[in-house]
Amino acid sequence: MILITGASGNVGREVLRQIAQTGSKVRATFQSASSAANAPSGVEIAIMDYNKPDSIRAALKGADRMFLVGPPTQKLPALERKAMDEIKWSGVRHVVKLSAMGGRESTFPRQHTDSEDYIKSTGVAYTFLRPNGFMQNVVNYNSATINTQNAFYGCQGDGKVSHIDIRDIAAVAVKTLVNSAHEGKTYTLTGPLALSNTQIAQILSDDLGREIQYVDLPPDQFKQALLAAGVPEWSADALIDLQRLYRAGIASAVTDTVEQLLGHKPTSFEQFSRDYRSAFEKQERAVG
Repeated sequence: MILITGASGNVGREVLRQIAQTGSKVRATFQSASSAANAPSGVEIAIMDYNKPDSIRAALKGADRMFLVGPPTQKLPALERKAMDEIKWSGVRHVVKLSAMGGRESTFPRQHTDSEDYIKSTGVAYTFLRPNGFMQNVVNYNSATINTQNAFYGCQGDGKVSHIDIRDIAAVAVKTLVNSAHEGKTYTLTGPLALSNTQIAQILSDDLGREIQYVDLPPDQFKQALLAAGVPEWSADALIDLQRLYRAGIASAVTDTVEQLLGHKPTSFEQFSRDYRSAFEKQERAVG
């Protein structure tokens, strides 16, 4: 039995979709029955809350391998620690953790590094997947302004980032879950090329047939825009810190890990743009 946590999230959803096609016995965790409504057929469903140990134990029952995805909040290390405290007494013998590239250089990867350290201390076999930023975040965070203003915003300057397609992360996750040869390994996952936001804007422009611009803002101004959009202050500060990392070029490294593990090059941003073109369909701004 393979347990997939965070199955309604960006990465977890794609891991579940891909692993359900392998014929493996799979259970997936969701926060509510409604969020589980679109789970693939044949997948067992578990409702799990990281703050409720009983729900964690119920989800773990009978599982021997799992994909661990903590919620992207300030409490991520503490919540994953709670999960590991239950995991180490369960029948799970291998945990594949979704981590992050960047070590302790900024808030988000620092959280994951803290969590990795605790997982190592439990004695449970692990595989750590450390992806760079997700290509799909261009859809999640920027499609609204791309559609209405032909522009997207940030504060990373000309810093380049080797963004990776979530579909490639999921394919690596599935491979490490179904094959014990990856126990004890740490994989840093990137796309094939580091790009600036200006270069991303040009790729989108070429694909969509209209000019898309990247607008670079001072960090304080970008934070205010995030807060005005309803982003919690801790999350806004963490995003600004990540943009600082990007601006400094620290996220520009490119690895060949995806190609080594999957036997083909990672998805290019050009291919991603073509595949997600419908997400960037132009919408006229409301008038009056």
